[in-house]
Amino acid sequence: MMRFPPRLKWDLARVRIAQKLLGVQRRPLVLHLDLADFPVQNEILPDASTDSSAPISRDLQVLTRVRESAAPIAWIGGDTPLRYPRIGHLAREIINLNRTVFIETDGTLLRRRIHEFRPVSRLYLVLPLNGLEAAHDQRAQHPGNFRATIESIRTAKLSGFHICVETIIFSDMNIEELRSLAGFITRLDIDGWIQTRPPVSAATQPPEEKLTAARKLVSNPSWKKFSAHLSLAGKLSWGVKLTRDEKLTQGGKLTLGAPHAEFACGAVGNVRSSPQPNLPAQPNQDLPTQKESIRAL
Repeated sequence: MMRFPPRLKWDLARVRIAQKLLGVQRRPLVLHLDLADFPVQNEILPDASTDSSAPISRDLQVLTRVRESAAPIAWIGGDTPLRYPRIGHLAREIINLNRTVFIETDGTLLRRRIHEFRPVSRLYLVLPLNGLEAAHDQRAQHPGNFRATIESIRTAKLSGFHICVETIIFSDMNIEELRSLAGFITRLDIDGWIQTRPPVSAATQPPEEKLTAARKLVSNPSWKKFSAHLSLAGKLSWGVKLTRDEKLTQGGKLTLGAPHAEFACGAVGNVRSSPQPNLPAQPNQDLPTQKESIRAL
């Protein structure tokens, strides 16, 4: 049975409460991190209070980015993060900042490196299943990838980790294939099933009715809603025309922004041009950062 973590529900609720109490239009929900976006070369910390000659490592860049954001979720994606030698340490440091961490991996390295992680409630490992064995291997263009992924899921579950499966809804998928995949995923006893759009041009996007039918196969309402908003995020990012229902969702409580950026809550018209929300002037300046304003609740 899929379970949406109560702590994460509460963390997301805190952002919405802060949005209402502080009178801001939007609050970040998910901070999407691609480790390839952080340069490896030495850089200088722009903080005058620190030693200006001290180089900043990739770890410190990422942690600084997390501290600057009030987002309760840190999603580490891109080209498999498990290729990064310090990913286990980095995940622990982000969790120590009271964030829930989702780490994407294709499963080929997970069994080899799973000992570097700790099975805590704030860590979710996300593995792809884009169809049953033949279809998944074909889409992954790697024979045997399906079995490697399944073995990684079983290894991680036996070790006590939380596991999410991510399925990209391709245009060539039919409902029978998705129904068979849903039955297979249910037998895996994973913690969540996330459905997303393919990161390609609008011309190859699946029809809306296929996405709607696919979401109905997600048994947990919270994961279903999470998938719907992630799908909306992709359409906003790639300039795909929104349906009437999606336009209503866009103005609702839980609207997500573009991939590789902060997903945001509320109005999203300026998300891409303004990654950090502009807080209105407050008579009391005791809340200098977004993170502190959230924790003040």
